[in-house]
Amino acid sequence: MQEEYTPQVEQPVEEMEPQIQPEVEPITDGSFFQVMKNELNRDTKFSEEEMAALREKFENEKVEYANGDKETQAKLEAGVVQTGERMFNAEEFRKSLASNLDADSGIGHSPTEKLANYTNDMVNIVNGNNEVSYKDNMPGYELSDGWKSFNEIEDLVKSRYVDETSKSSVQALIEDSTRQASDIQAGEDATFNYQKEYNNMLEKVIETGDMKSLATDKIFGNRIFKDDLMKSIKMGKYTDMGLTEAQVMELDPTKDGKISHEDAAIITSSILRDDGMLKNYLADYYTKAMEQNYYNNLSPEVRKVMQIKNKKETSADSSNPSSKKLSGDIETNSGVIRNGVFMPNKIV
Repeated sequence: MQEEYTPQVEQPVEEMEPQIQPEVEPITDGSFFQVMKNELNRDTKFSEEEMAALREKFENEKVEYANGDKETQAKLEAGVVQTGERMFNAEEFRKSLASNLDADSGIGHSPTEKLANYTNDMVNIVNGNNEVSYKDNMPGYELSDGWKSFNEIEDLVKSRYVDETSKSSVQALIEDSTRQASDIQAGEDATFNYQKEYNNMLEKVIETGDMKSLATDKIFGNRIFKDDLMKSIKMGKYTDMGLTEAQVMELDPTKDGKISHEDAAIITSSILRDDGMLKNYLADYYTKAMEQNYYNNLSPEVRKVMQIKNKKETSADSSNPSSKKLSGDIETNSGVIRNGVFMPNKIV
């Protein structure tokens, strides 16, 4: 007996379980540097797939070469040379890019932050997942924001390097504050000239340097402005970074009067994108580092004289019940000297 035909649309369809796509692990600074290290340690050789493609290409051209005239043969010979040069240039560029982005390069401690949306692009070039393409016979790669030549990619990477000039300038100014402190004699005015040093930092370092680098790189010691800024906002100690409560609340995305971790991250990003705000906070941050270093390096004799002087001023002001300053405290812009020890408002 012939089976009755059932149209396909009416046939029962087995329900298929939805396929779960594997999660792609985000690239960390550690994994980024590992990719660069792996490439630098890799022997430069071509894969079997590449060699097979070359054999097929040249095998197909062999007959054409044998039967061709001199012009055809010269064209084919030039093509062989060009193919070889392109392959070796691509390999050389991968090695060069890995060297420009490894842990010992100038990219700094956090390449993923410095490169941002270019992070995956650089990894895919170095590990060979992104193939070279050509425009007007110029080699390059398709990146997340369009095609760029080898030279443009190299310039892009180096533009993200640590601003070594500004870094050296900040370190020199901090070291100079040590010299200034050691030159002060007992009885001389040992007050740190904060406004003068702030203006000097702003005009000679911040406004002439790379503010992105000054905000996100390790400029002195292991301190990073961005990390300290976010921490101070989260802990409600943003005044230590030169921010007022009104400014923080204005930048608060939730406007609920409470600063969560997410809020602090958004506020920090907003400040880093606003050059007008950022330059002043950077100048304040690095000047406070100078001030702390200055007071830490005053001689015990100078500290003692300052404390005696301050005790007299405190006694004269003792009628003010709202004063929380202890007798002998020496107040500064970024902390207080108590019993000869500088106690900063925040750790720098």
